[in-house]
Amino acid sequence: MTRLHLLRHGIAEDAGPATGGRDEPRALTERGIARMHEGARGIAALQLGVDTVLTSPLTRCLQTAGIVCEHIGGTPQQDRRIRPGLDLDALDDVLLEHPDAESVLVCGHEPDLSILVAVLTGGAGLHFRKGALAVLDVEARRPRGARLRAFYEPRLLRAIGGGAEPA
Repeated sequence: MTRLHLLRHGIAEDAGPATGGRDEPRALTERGIARMHEGARGIAALQLGVDTVLTSPLTRCLQTAGIVCEHIGGTPQQDRRIRPGLDLDALDDVLLEHPDAESVLVCGHEPDLSILVAVLTGGAGLHFRKGALAVLDVEARRPRGARLRAFYEPRLLRAIGGGAEPA
């Protein structure tokens, strides 16, 4: 059994003049960086035992995964297949390339993460706010038939990390 963590990137700037109207270079905002540090402290406090962090190569995900690794250790590994449009077959392929990983965190995008959780669990309907984290147990390397263990809204992760209280 493998533990799979799906994390949505933090609050990012809008595509506009600063990014040339492109999606790829959108960076986390100052607020997004601060909130991801608070959320990452919550992830660290949960002691999830993450041994591999994989991320979309888009700037906002690279930054988010980097912040998480500052708090839990390790170095994020980018994989182009985790870009927007990630589907179950691509996730299967990504996980198969990490056969020794027992606890994998994937930093990605919406609506991909919500769709993946629904497909993996047979229908769990989740909406990933920026900075939200889902924890699933998956059998073997092909994650079909996963069991949703936990879902952490960003506000809850920040509270666990000693930040803002949940409402």
